[in-house]
Amino acid sequence: MLSVERTNNKGEVEVAICPLCSLKVEFMGAPMVRCYTTGETYEQDEIVWTPKSKVSKRIGYDAENIRGNGVEDFLANALPVEEGGEE
Repeated sequence: MLSVERTNNKGEVEVAICPLCSLKVEFMGAPMVRCYTTGETYEQDEIVWTPKSKVSKRIGYDAENIRGNGVEDFLANALPVEEGGEE
């Protein structure tokens, strides 16, 4: 797995942006990268590198639509959290 962040020659941190859906790339495999939103694959050299400071915090990741966003999506067999904590 390759890094989805890098530092450019100006010292700025850049993040990988999918050229197909314009969302952040969550991870990169070698030699191709898969866009989970469109289902297409593309070459690593097609990734758009954008300074992290210029990327809106509202831009999500290209895998969120497949794996879900709720806690229950990540912990399918977990018990629900009870309010009030431990007693």
